[in-house]
Amino acid sequence: MPESSEGRLRPRVRTELAIRVRQIGPPRESIEVTTTLDVSRNGVLFRTRQPYEMHSTVWVIVPYNPQAAAGDPEFPATVVRIDNSADGSKEVAVRFLNARTDPTPIHVQGRSVMTVAPERRSKDRSKLSLPIRVRSETTTEVTSTEDISRTGALFLSNRSYTVGEKVWVTVPYKPEDPPQEIDARVVRIIERPSKVCVAVQYLRTTGVRLPEV
Repeated sequence: MPESSEGRLRPRVRTELAIRVRQIGPPRESIEVTTTLDVSRNGVLFRTRQPYEMHSTVWVIVPYNPQAAAGDPEFPATVVRIDNSADGSKEVAVRFLNARTDPTPIHVQGRSVMTVAPERRSKDRSKLSLPIRVRSETTTEVTSTEDISRTGALFLSNRSYTVGEKVWVTVPYKPEDPPQEIDARVVRIIERPSKVCVAVQYLRTTGVRLPEV
């Protein structure tokens, strides 16, 4: 579905940021935490499996930090585009309602997370395949990691997760030992042609030891 020229008044930046989207009924009420696909000064594009209505009003927080002490401000926005995918997900574009009067509801260029975070991840992570047990509120799976750090892990998955979901992981996992679970939260889902990878961030410091490289 092509987007009107009015919806692309400002250049977009391809980046992944945590975003919270709140819908107020009717027709439905929901809150989800997901990640952006791209961001501009007048709107954002994100992937979701939640239903949205064209031209409906939503309230967004971006970047979203659930640990923020004072809470981040919400921006009202309008759904201007919905692109459905074959896997049941969809890409939803929203435009800030105050984009005309306030041209910088989100100062993208000033967010250090966009330039600093990838460098930090590349230094902390080790490409390492380890058995990992992941338990959610509804299911448990044993799989293997793609990479791992002292703050989180990326693992292969055949299960369905959502960004922001809380899970409990044991890594490295040994079936003969009682699980030593670590509280974690899903922060990213990477869908590739042949596999799906899920990134989790630990909610507390761990004693996971990484190999020397």
